[in-house]
Amino acid sequence: MGTSMNVQINHFQSIYGKMAVSQKRQQKQSETLSQKTDSLQDNAYSPAKTGNTLSPYHAFERMKNAGPKSRTYNLKMQAKGTLREVENDRYLIEKSDEIEGYWRIYDKQFDKTFMFDPSNTTLQTDKNTKQYYLMADGPIGGLMDAIPADAKLRSALSQFLNVESADSILPVSLNDKYTITVDAFTGIECLQVKGNEGNGSWLMIRDEQQLEKLQELADIYKKKYPNLVKTDGVAMGFAQSEVAGFSVRTENGILSIACNGMEYMDDADPSKSWAVHYSGTDGNMYMEIMNAMAEGYIVGKDIEDYSAWEKYFEKKGLEFVKVLSDEEIEALENSLTAEQLAALTG
Repeated sequence: MGTSMNVQINHFQSIYGKMAVSQKRQQKQSETLSQKTDSLQDNAYSPAKTGNTLSPYHAFERMKNAGPKSRTYNLKMQAKGTLREVENDRYLIEKSDEIEGYWRIYDKQFDKTFMFDPSNTTLQTDKNTKQYYLMADGPIGGLMDAIPADAKLRSALSQFLNVESADSILPVSLNDKYTITVDAFTGIECLQVKGNEGNGSWLMIRDEQQLEKLQELADIYKKKYPNLVKTDGVAMGFAQSEVAGFSVRTENGILSIACNGMEYMDDADPSKSWAVHYSGTDGNMYMEIMNAMAEGYIVGKDIEDYSAWEKYFEKKGLEFVKVLSDEEIEALENSLTAEQLAALTG
């Protein structure tokens, strides 16, 4: 195994976008877990997906606000002379033969490729973690991809750029639009976009010890929730999801949080499971949910309790809709008059 890699965890919008209002509890839990695992596997190591298009005005504003520092400190501006392929025992750096003007970093130990536009890519350092990262932005702004830049990568990059040493590569401070936290259990760094935390994360795995801790976390999920987590793939999906800030373990089940909904899945009693849908365009919802637990408003058993979340959302004036179970729908139908039912069914 190698000593660094990144895993991009995209938001689980598909879980809630495809969730029918009427759901068979056990079947829906299985479908949700399958979709979640597929999403994690499909999107690992891939460029971030942007959800909205920009108007010409906003595109111009983003480019203008990038500022002279990012233009001066990008890797293309720092390169000198003729660029030639560079290789060490860990990395291969070369010009891309797939996209003109792009460069390619190949991580031989993890068998992963980071392809990027050097004119939009900078070496950034975070004052809190004291670590370095290569951050690739899109042509009109927005983070496309990010990888940890360890000493071996910076050394190879300095040779590729034809500069004196790794210290000769000029870094910039981490963009204030981003935040990096360190997971307490695994030690893995998680990068998120401020105000858009519910839409995705980049996990910066640096060494084998972190990989072992991630596997240990996956094993915990598989052992603690045998009815929900039946395969190694689902277990690892939940482990990555927890580190990314999208899953929370409780005494009896798992709470999953996405940009447009949240779902509690009870391992022993599916009838105690529930789901909530809210607007995927309200980036504040994710942080409201995380703050509720971090600040002690909802802790312990209350995390599993829909009524506790209902009270919290209502107190905060947050808009949400509960996803009804088949039993709840049946009870609702039985309480309606024939005229009301006819009006609902058209």
